[in-house]
Parts: sequence; structure tokens; C-alpha cells
Amino acid sequence: MRRAIIVGIAVAAMVPFLMNGATATGFKLPKFLMQPSGTVSADLTTNDSPAGLANPKPIPPTKKTVGCSDKSATNVRANQECTNQTAPGYAGRAQSQNETAVAVNPKNPQNILISQNDYRRGDGSCGVDFSFDGGKSWGSELAPIGFGRAIFKNGLRHYWTSGGDTSVGFDSTGEAYLMCQVFDRPFPTNDVGDNAAFGPSGFMILRSADGGASWSFPGDYVVTTKGAAHGGLGLLDKEYMAIDNNPVSPYRDRIYVSWTNYPADFSTAPIYLAYSTDFGATWHQSGEISGFSKDLCPVVFGSDPPGTCNNDQFSDPFVAPNGDLYVTFINANNCNGANCGTDPKDNHNQILIVKSTDGGKTFGDPVKVGDYYELPDCFTYTGDDNGRSCVVTTPAGNTSVFRAANYSSGVATDNETIEVDYASYINPHSNPKNDTGKGKCSANGFAGTGLPLYKGVGDVNGCNNDIVQSVSSDGGATFTGTTTPPSKLPSVNKEGSVLSDQWWQWTAKTPDNDVAVSFYDRQYGDDQSTGNMDISLAYEGAVTRVTDQSMPPSNEFPGTSGYSLFMGDYTGIAIGSDGMAHPAWADSRNPIYGFDPASADPRKLTFLGYGADTYTASIQLVA
Repeated sequence: MRRAIIVGIAVAAMVPFLMNGATATGFKLPKFLMQPSGTVSADLTTNDSPAGLANPKPIPPTKKTVGCSDKSATNVRANQECTNQTAPGYAGRAQSQNETAVAVNPKNPQNILISQNDYRRGDGSCGVDFSFDGGKSWGSELAPIGFGRAIFKNGLRHYWTSGGDTSVGFDSTGEAYLMCQVFDRPFPTNDVGDNAAFGPSGFMILRSADGGASWSFPGDYVVTTKGAAHGGLGLLDKEYMAIDNNPVSPYRDRIYVSWTNYPADFSTAPIYLAYSTDFGATWHQSGEISGFSKDLCPVVFGSDPPGTCNNDQFSDPFVAPNGDLYVTFINANNCNGANCGTDPKDNHNQILIVKSTDGGKTFGDPVKVGDYYELPDCFTYTGDDNGRSCVVTTPAGNTSVFRAANYSSGVATDNETIEVDYASYINPHSNPKNDTGKGKCSANGFAGTGLPLYKGVGDVNGCNNDIVQSVSSDGGATFTGTTTPPSKLPSVNKEGSVLSDQWWQWTAKTPDNDVAVSFYDRQYGDDQSTGNMDISLAYEGAVTRVTDQSMPPSNEFPGTSGYSLFMGDYTGIAIGSDGMAHPAWADSRNPIYGFDPASADPRKLTFLGYGADTYTASIQLVA
């Protein structure tokens, strides 16, 4: 059973590149967020079936933008190109933006960057959006990753077919950086290539001296699967970048990148790290950092000995003011179910964290941040997206079938206080069964895919996903979630009379060393039943709706139900020195269209549903 977990967690995380194919109270709200709790304004859908949707007209270019900016009342579309029209069978293949990351220039809070998976040219690439007026208006482009320096001995250059998994950052001088996964799609997806199970992959860093308006070319490699540091063909996946721009840090302007490192046989999934001391020109390979603990990681994957924490994903590096480096990640080497002779229905996994005090050269042993419960097996409850987890509606239906996973995000508010936020399907608001047997939600083992099952999925006020909080006050040595189950940890989100799902959070530090968290949220209107979505922001105990209208279910990369199988894997938020928060998310409010080249008039467009663009908002948190 546990062998299947690495398939459910690790392989599912790389599918977008191989197959693709969370009522405000307690603080004064900005004026644009003062709207009645639980209302939905200007919904685009008239029916939850693609065939029953309204058929709006295409959005024309505006006079004040290079593309289709489509600015709404309080939300702004960051990617500026107009939505492309596509032939049958290609919905989403030239239309989608998702999986956002955000950074604010420490030298100029008006300069904001957003990066995303970007399909405007038909396949995944690394898109960048830049603003110089605090997020009011945006420029948008694709990073120059078509080819880079050769990775084989006899090549002049290496051409990359695709890209994604982006992150952005600034160093202390205001230089901007973009991190991008590059890879070659293997046969038979690609018409040209070898028959290897997976093509070469790598990470490329690009620099910008003008706030993100233009980028260095070619990018510099952090690592590739053909490099000695990796040790053979496999896959480099889900990298994330952190830049130490703390003015008093002894490692100021050091760039860190952590990722999941799959070997050629995909038997394990450890976390690796590299760092650069020369602005990304060269990289020191720290190697495997996810560590060893017989207590935390007794279940064996691959040929490594028991205690090796090597079934990991979704690493998030972040730094404290004094330069201490932390990397948090999900892990499935923990003891549960039949593998340990315990309750076979137990299907929890864990959040771990490792710490470096010497600038990423070495790391201490992993520490348990807390336990968590992954989202449920999608096919069991929706009949779609076999082999993935998803955010199931209440009642269970087939409108919300995009793959989703729970992960951790963290910040160091000072040198001793660390907050890690993560989602869990069993939590204080999921009505979990207690010692007396009451409650609607409980773990119920694993599906054949190795993904979790639960009693109470799709039940009103039954199971639902929450964003929980685990805090350390001793520099990451212990956390409140180390010994407290997720059903008793505090949630950063709020709930109404009908419990709802929150997922894909990101965490950012404010200028006064507080924390704000943004996340997808279904607490508004009928989101929980229709599959619509919103974005919320949690700050100082209050939760505020960020989106000015609910997003209908996406129809990009459609499954058998006609609804999207892929909307990325994470979102982002950053907060500037001016106290303005800038969350960014994949937003499905805009229509997509197709044409039939075999028809008598291929100029006639057909409404295909709704697709994802990158949207953002600017929210004043700190005066």
C-alpha cells in the first residue's frame, strides 16, 4: 500500500508537464473589500453544466493595454495577451495561465512580479508579469527559455520543448530573478525525440535589471538531469526559489533553490538543494537535504535504509532575518496503515522541516511540523481524473476534478518564530469523529491508486479541507503541530453555517513581522455545491474575500466530465515594504472559444467554457 503513495504524491506532481495534458471581523477592511459576507457578485455561470453555460462575447483588446487586460472592479488580470482561439481537442492548449508566484522589490514596493505556468504559445512555458505602479497595470511576457547552453558534449545549444514550475524573487539591490523548470516532452507526445520514458529536465535562472521588463538570455542552469550532480536520467520537479535579501544576514543575496529529485527508476523522491553566491552564475550542489530520522521516517522506499526521509514533494525554502535557512515539505515515510501493523484506515502523512545555519552547506535532522491528511481520491467520488486527488464539492459531483494536493508554506517572522501553514482534509472544521464516535468525517484507508479515502466526502458539514497553522518559538526545534493532531490545530480560515473547502494557501510576512495567508475558498454563496471558487486572505484573525466575483469551474484540459483536470499546483502572495499585500491566483472568469477548421466557415467561434488567467489584487494590511 505504501509503495503506491509515492505514485499518488510524487508522480501526480509531475503530470502537468508529462501528460497535461482559503465574514471579515476584527480589523478595518479596505473599501474595495467591504461587501456582504457570503454574497456572489456577477457570476458568469447560469448552469453547472458546460452545455448550459451562458455564451458571452469575446473580450476585445482595450485602448490602454497591449492586450486584453480585462480589469474588473477590484481584481486585475496580470497576463495581458488576449485569449487564443483553439481547434477541437486543444481546449486550454493556448489559453491557460496557472500556478502563480509573487515577489515585491524591496527597494521599490511599486515594482511587483508574478510568474506562472503559461500556455499562450500552446505548450507550457514560464510566463512573467510585471508592474511598476503597485499592481494597477501590468506588462506580460514569456521568458526566453527556448534554448540554453548545451547539456550534451557535442551540442552547441540545447532546445527545450516546455517549461513551468516558476518562482520569482528580488535580491537586496532590486535585481529580479525568475526560476523556471525546463524539460523536453518525451515520445510519443513530441514528434521529434527519443523513446526514453522521460526527456531531459533542468532548472534555469534568469535575471532582470529593469524590474522584470526584460530578462537575461540564455538563462543559467542550476542543475540538469544530464549533470553529474543529479546522477542519471530521471526528473527534477517542483523547484522553488528563496533569496536572502535581509540586510543584516551574513548570507545576504544568496539564492537558494530546493526541489524534488527523482532517480531514473522513480523509486524515491528526496529533496535536494543548491545555492549561488554569485547572483546565479554558478551553483553549489548541497545534495539531498530531506534527512534521516528513524522515528519520523520508518517506512522504506527504494534501497535506502529505514529512517531515510526520501518520499517528499512541494519543498518551500525561506530565510530568517539572521540568515538561517528553512525548507519545509510534505513526506510519506511516516508510519500509518497496514505498513506498520496499525489501523489500516489510517492514511495521514506528515509535514517536515530542515534547517541550515551555514548558508545551505549543511542541514540538521528533519523536525516534524505536524501531521496532515491529503485530499481524497478523485475518481472514487467524482468518476473523473483517475489517479489524482481533487477538491470534491458538496454534494459530490463532477464539476471539480482538477488535480490538487496539500502542501506547506512557511515564514520566519523573526529569528526564533517560525509559522508553517498547510492544508489537511481532517481538521477542526471537518467535523471529525471524536472519541465517542460522533462526527461525519473519518479516514477510511486507501484507494487502489494509493490515494486516501474518507467517510463523509460530499456530505453537508462533513469532510472538507482547511488551512491549519503550526508555530515554532524556538527556531524550528519544535512546533505546536509536532504533538497536536490537525483536528485540534487552529485554522487560518473561517467557516459559515455550511462547512467549505480551502486549499492552495501561500504565506507571507508583513513589514511589522506579522503573517498573512491567501488561499482558494468555497465559503461564499453556493461555491461549495457548484464548484465555483474564490480567493480569501487571512490576517490578524480576520478572513477577507479578495475576489470580486466567484470563478466558475474551468473547462481547460478537460476530463471525461468536460471540466478541467489541471489548474496548477500552488498560488502565491507577497507583501511590500509599504504594507500592501499582493495575492495572485489562476482565475477562471473569462470565456474561451474554439473553431473548427473542417467546417464550412472556420471563422465561426464556438464557446468552450471558461479558462484560467492570472489575476491579482492589492490590499492594504499595514499602514
